[in-house]
Amino acid sequence: MSAPTPSTLDPHHRTATWSPVAEILSVCAMGWGILVLLLTIVLPIETVYSGHDGRQPRYSLVEVHGSSVLLPASVPLAVAITVGLLLYFGHGRTWGRWAVIIAWILAGLLLLAAVIGFVTFLIGIFVVPSGALLIAALAASQAGAPAHPSISRRGS
Repeated sequence: MSAPTPSTLDPHHRTATWSPVAEILSVCAMGWGILVLLLTIVLPIETVYSGHDGRQPRYSLVEVHGSSVLLPASVPLAVAITVGLLLYFGHGRTWGRWAVIIAWILAGLLLLAAVIGFVTFLIGIFVVPSGALLIAALAASQAGAPAHPSISRRGS
């Protein structure tokens, strides 16, 4: 048994646990990130003036703005992968608390950017589910976490 530290003496200190629900939600967020990337390529979302009256043609973001739009569109996938890895490798470890904090920050920033992007960026609304799935995965990983790190399911 290890010597008590301030974090092990705090009864409210929680570390994340890797739960099946957190795993499913993380994988769903990654899948949604892939879907956002594909929608950027194929979904005709932007109207382009054609020079005549009537119905105007619509094109995908990649067709209108080029491949440079793929970088911001890949952010939800990159965040989902990062959060999933932080949760998976961080639980039950001595540095796991920091991994969870970083994961919460990333998921929160993604959701905030998606909500702000909903108003300003065409694809913002499509990013909201990815952020929400990551928040739910983090909440699920915390829900089953033991209140004391020494009784974690996975050793450090």
